[in-house]
Amino acid sequence: MYNSTKLFTLLLFVFFSSNISAQSIASIGKVEMDFITLDERESDWSFYSDDESKTYYIDFEKLSFNLSEIVVKDQEGTIVMKEDVLDLPVNTIFELDFSEFETGKYLIELRSFKGMLKKEISL
Repeated sequence: MYNSTKLFTLLLFVFFSSNISAQSIASIGKVEMDFITLDERESDWSFYSDDESKTYYIDFEKLSFNLSEIVVKDQEGTIVMKEDVLDLPVNTIFELDFSEFETGKYLIELRSFKGMLKKEISL
């Protein structure tokens, strides 16, 4: 009788713990992203440019969040570059080379799991 009580208790524990973890996983998909647009006056963020070589640098260490990816879109909103940067160290200085890109406006999106910084540039 004692063994059947232990078995029943164990089954109840397994059932309820799997139900709780399934609810936790389901709630992860409900994260809303905050969109923040930075303009030229924002001096305290990690974006630097070398206009002569059309190279842009992103200093991860100056960001207040961890990046998951960097996306570049053209004027029509088409993704022209997408880079997964989740595994890079937090002290990385990421280089975006626009020397092969056509003249025009581009939008750089620095994405995390909870938000995104957007920066518009002109070549």
